[in-house]
Amino acid sequence: MIELSTFKLVSPYAFLDDSFYDKVQPAKFPKLITRYRNPYFEEFNNLSDEEWTNLFGKFESPLLPEGKNFAMRYHGHQFQVYNPDIGDGRGFTIAQFYKNNDLLDLGTKGSGITPYSRSGDGRLTLKGGVREVLCSNYLDALGVNTSKSISLVETGEQLSRNDEPSPTRSSLLVRVSHSHLRIGTFQYHAFHQDFQSIEFLISSIGKYYFKFSDQNNIPINIFSEIVCRCAQLAASYNIYGFVHGVLNTDNINITGESFDYGPYRFLEKYDPNKIAAYFDRFGLYRFSKQADAIFWNVQQLASIFTKFLDKELLVNELKKFVDLYNDEVLRLLFKRLMIKPHINPNHNTRFLNQFYQILSDQDFFYEEVYYDLRGGMQKIKNRKDLNQKYQKYNLEKIFQNHDSIQELSLDKLNLIPYETLYYDEIEKIWDAIDKYDDWSLFNNKIDSINKLKEANIINGLG
Repeated sequence: MIELSTFKLVSPYAFLDDSFYDKVQPAKFPKLITRYRNPYFEEFNNLSDEEWTNLFGKFESPLLPEGKNFAMRYHGHQFQVYNPDIGDGRGFTIAQFYKNNDLLDLGTKGSGITPYSRSGDGRLTLKGGVREVLCSNYLDALGVNTSKSISLVETGEQLSRNDEPSPTRSSLLVRVSHSHLRIGTFQYHAFHQDFQSIEFLISSIGKYYFKFSDQNNIPINIFSEIVCRCAQLAASYNIYGFVHGVLNTDNINITGESFDYGPYRFLEKYDPNKIAAYFDRFGLYRFSKQADAIFWNVQQLASIFTKFLDKELLVNELKKFVDLYNDEVLRLLFKRLMIKPHINPNHNTRFLNQFYQILSDQDFFYEEVYYDLRGGMQKIKNRKDLNQKYQKYNLEKIFQNHDSIQELSLDKLNLIPYETLYYDEIEKIWDAIDKYDDWSLFNNKIDSINKLKEANIINGLG
């Protein structure tokens, strides 16, 4: 719990110089209507409606530091093609703050033009804002390491877009992230041959984000930590059936936190070839290739670290990615099913393969299988109908080597709601907003996702 009497927002990235960002001015909007407030950040819960829109709509508040509104500089490989003409094009970091000793960013999306907007208007559609709020809330409820939407404000403009019916309504999103430092941040400075800034960046990441002691704050440890966190991120996408859609180097940050949700999808039924972005014509970022994509991105970072480390050291760290990924897949699988791994790794591998045979069965939805079989043998023995439902599989044989976790309570387990976030659900929510300005479906969905979050926390799944 944070002590609110001592809480304060601080200038973002005060430990970096202005070679990493540009100070920008936010757009002025015709109106500000708050559509979403995140209740899980008690630091801001006491703000009135006016104070909220002043802080998260106008960016004028006594809470804000003097130094603010930094658009970060970065480059990136977009679909593995290098692009030096990007950066924060419709957002900036307004402040940072500490929560549970972690340094967090308050970052915007749709706040206006920056030096990196190119021909864009720096705005966010209301539909885009709604979709990101839903996605970040749902991922957070599942227990995925994700940015968190804290505010969505409708801004009263009419926007033109090629990929949705126009004119369409506008919005301004503010999200909390563990960092806006990306692989693309390194690429920006490498492109400009500014290796002094990269060396300083490496040291700052170790100190402020990985909390290494001075003795341990060395490049090999920073790179190793990034590799580990990115492998864990990839594994979480696998287990939770999430397709990010745009895993460019500028969308992979150094803390391994998932963020920036555009054309995402959640698996309805298990489909390794599921694509989220309509413009991903070759399926580069399809569901089954996300780990490969993230690993490729980490390799681009490794090429920059060769200025500071021997290549053999970097290769050795990169080789760990696959094992880190596989270990995390198993850990999350057993955690999500609330069963224990076996001391014999062969049993664990066999279970993984057998469970994925069930997931791949097109008679069942992806979330349905996890919902039904969470709790393992303890649940299976208490629910005889499950054996009938999955009669083509011998559930007791599959789960025989994996005990349920000791603290498992079937009563609490049954309180975990069955919750999904499918494309058609989101479209239905948006249709009500777009046609009738009816926010009831959106608010109901947020409420049910919050119930999932709280039930998962109680059961150790959050």
